[in-house]
Amino acid sequence: MSKVVVIGGGASGLVAAILASNHHEVILLEANDRCGKKLLLTGNGKCNYWNSEIKIDHYQTDSIENLSNIISNANQEEVFSFLGSMGIYPKIKNGYYYPYSNQATSVRTLLLNEIERRKIKVIYTFKVESILKRDNGFVVKSENTEIICDKVILAAGSKACPKTGSDGSSYDLASSLGHHIHSITPSLTPLKGSESYFKEWNGVRCDSRISLLVDNKKVLEEEGEIQLTDYGISGICTFNISGLATKNLEQKKKVMVRINFLPFLSNSFYNWFNERNQNIPNHTIEELLESILPYKLMFVLLKKANVNREEKWNNLAEDEKRNLANIIENFELEITGYQSFDRAQVVTGGVALAEIDPNTMESLVMPNLYLVGELLDVDGKCGGFNLTFAFISGYLAGKGV
Repeated sequence: MSKVVVIGGGASGLVAAILASNHHEVILLEANDRCGKKLLLTGNGKCNYWNSEIKIDHYQTDSIENLSNIISNANQEEVFSFLGSMGIYPKIKNGYYYPYSNQATSVRTLLLNEIERRKIKVIYTFKVESILKRDNGFVVKSENTEIICDKVILAAGSKACPKTGSDGSSYDLASSLGHHIHSITPSLTPLKGSESYFKEWNGVRCDSRISLLVDNKKVLEEEGEIQLTDYGISGICTFNISGLATKNLEQKKKVMVRINFLPFLSNSFYNWFNERNQNIPNHTIEELLESILPYKLMFVLLKKANVNREEKWNNLAEDEKRNLANIIENFELEITGYQSFDRAQVVTGGVALAEIDPNTMESLVMPNLYLVGELLDVDGKCGGFNLTFAFISGYLAGKGV
């Protein structure tokens, strides 16, 4: 029987510790005074822990091949069954999986109950300062303590949401053991611009189609709700394009978003509005847009198109009509920045996934070292994809040791 140290008591660390305890003595080290702090925040406290569409195109990573092997259908089935065996009973809404209680604390409690049932030793407020290779094992050191072990599972998280204890020190630990760290930027985070009209549309939520353009080339598109803020844009659609946006901003590339504020139209806005004007004659443009666009957004769009809201559609010149239609359907906004790691749910970048054995999560650089969860260069969209990866990678590492 070997001694295994798991560093980090988040989702991936807890699962890894449980699986590893099947055959080994396990010590779980947690820098906070309790485990699973970030787990409590997921899904706005409801814990969106899984999704019915776990596929490669919902993620960004440096190694598509490795990620495909990690989130294979067989692994998904095995890990989902394991979570069910812990007692997690799902409530499914639009493909999103939550515990039926709608409480993230339920998931954390069930995992911690299993940790206690297996008598896994947990040491709280243990801040790992270094991991040193010694003979066939490791020495894990804090400021005042050192633990000698045979294997290490590094599950200490990323730099996102530092209030939960994620300070990015895990990257230094991985780097000290020979791993390469790809540039780290916030993901699932709001995006910033510098337009004067932001204060006018602040607070609006609307269904839109949003495209990300990098150096004038469309690279990603999302449809759903966005939030218009006094600094730029937020909401789930924005979050889902943010990782690629922040990565390209750091590379000094030109980043734009193009927004269609009426994505439900099967016809072009120009043709649709002509027909609406015919069906509801003698109305102003504002009246024709009534019930279609929120007032704040409507006034910003009309102002940008230099169209008087009291004007009649038929009185506009042809180029004015086309211009208004283009602004509503292809509203362009330059992205100049993004919110910090404090506001990010995850990061993009991290330890190169190409340096990990996808079957066991063991390092290809340092034998008997396993790396899991947010530490790796894998980030997913909103919808439970990141937590799913944490659970699967933790499970494979625990099983792998």
